[in-house]
Formats: sequence, C-alpha cells, structure tokens
Amino acid sequence: MIKILVPTDYSPEAKNATLYAFQFAQYTGGTLLLYHAMPNFIPITDIPFENYYLDEKQEQDLLLSSYKKYILENHLNPDTVPVAAVVDQQNIIHAGIEDCCKKHQCDIVIMGTHGASGIKKFILGSNTSQCVAHSSMPIIAVPSNYRFEPIYHLVYASDLKNLTEELGILIPFAEVFHAALEILYFDYAGPDSEQLLINAKSTISASTYKNIQLKIKKGLIYLSVAENLKIQIETNNTQLVIMVSGAQNWFDNLLIGSNTQQMVLDTSIPILVLRKGEA
Repeated sequence: MIKILVPTDYSPEAKNATLYAFQFAQYTGGTLLLYHAMPNFIPITDIPFENYYLDEKQEQDLLLSSYKKYILENHLNPDTVPVAAVVDQQNIIHAGIEDCCKKHQCDIVIMGTHGASGIKKFILGSNTSQCVAHSSMPIIAVPSNYRFEPIYHLVYASDLKNLTEELGILIPFAEVFHAALEILYFDYAGPDSEQLLINAKSTISASTYKNIQLKIKKGLIYLSVAENLKIQIETNNTQLVIMVSGAQNWFDNLLIGSNTQQMVLDTSIPILVLRKGEA
C-alpha cells in the first residue's frame, strides 16, 4: 500500500494538490499523511507566540477538518481514503518534509507548485522546487490548475546511458497504472548516438514489460533539456512526466536551478521527480 505525504500551507495550490493526492490514493489504494509546518521562531512583535497558532493537537484537528471539508466540496467521500495528519514546528520546509517522510515511512510526496515569475523564478523558486533540489524522496509536483486524470501514459526523457537501471525504477511505477511508458531521447547527432540507440532498442525488447515505446527526437542544442522536453510533450495525451534530479552546484541552485527545477516551476502537467541515485 502506497503511503503518500501531502504538505499543505492551506493555499489554493496546496488544496488542489491535496485533491489530486486524494484521487491518486483512491486510484492506487494508498493512504494519505497530511503535513503542515509551523515556524518555530518567536515573532518580533507584542503579540505572544502562542496566539499565532493553536497547540499541536488543535492544529492537527484543524488540518483534518479543512481537508475533509475540501474533499466534500468536490463531491467526493473523504472516508474512502485513510488519512492522518502531522503538524511540525519547522522553518526549513523541505527539511521538515524529508524528516517526516523518513519518520513515517512514506513512499512518495505529492505537493502543489506555486510557480514563480521574474526574479523570483530565478532566485527563490517555490517550496516544491526546493524539495526537488534537496529531497531524497520521489515527488509529484502538481500544477495549480491541474485536475487528476487516470494515468495511462508516462513520459521519461533519457540520455540512454543507464537505461537498464532507469527501467528498473520506471517499470514498477508504470505497472501500478498499466500505463504506456514513453522513453524520449533527444538525438544531438553525437558520436555515441547510434550505439546508444541500438543498445536501448535491445534493452526495451528484452524487458518483461511490453508497453514501452522509444521515441527519438532531434535535440535543439540552443535549448535546455527542460525546454526541449516541453516542446515535445503532448499535454493532451500525457498524465505524468518523469524526470531525474541530479547533483548541482550552489550557483545553479541560487541563480537558474536545474532542468528539473525549471520544469517544476513551469509545468502544466504533473511531474514525478526521482533522485539520480534511485534511477
């Protein structure tokens, strides 16, 4: 049974992701763990700290009641999915989410992306973007206006260099949904391209999962991987894009982020992000 952690700050984006997570749990027979972080610093004001928040038990009750109300407002029965709530005192959201996942043995995180624009996009990003950069857990980032759809088509962009290991991670996920898995390769006409394609076709042919398709597209050198991918995704036919987040230096994090972080900020369909060590 899949255990899904759902961080929320009560924003519209977080509520939409909670609805997506609820329907995802229904679809997979999973359970939900709602997570809300309260700051653990004392504000510099005349208002006592304890007046800002209720105690932990009351905050948990508020979180659960808000969740159930929202699910009911969407004409769904909240009792069909087991749910619990955790309230934490935490200033660094992505660290709190990571700790909660490990403590409660969650399998995946589903959270909304607020997106960003202008200078915020390049320097601040969003909590979801930060989780993508730092979390070891699989994360599904849900755009603010996206509504859950049955998952039958997955897209994964690969350089084909570690396809066997990647399929070992991707296929079990595809099997959950009996979904078609499209491996998208951007061919930049490099010296290794032909051999990589030969090996990839052989690997896919030998796989026990037969619903895999290798799609080859000409890569545009002047565009990033994220930009190439956005051009090629058929949004009306794809319910989930899978990406692998790799190591990056401090300057990448501060200024422009990784390809995966860019996609999380700009995506119009959900993205499942896996850490490089998982693939």
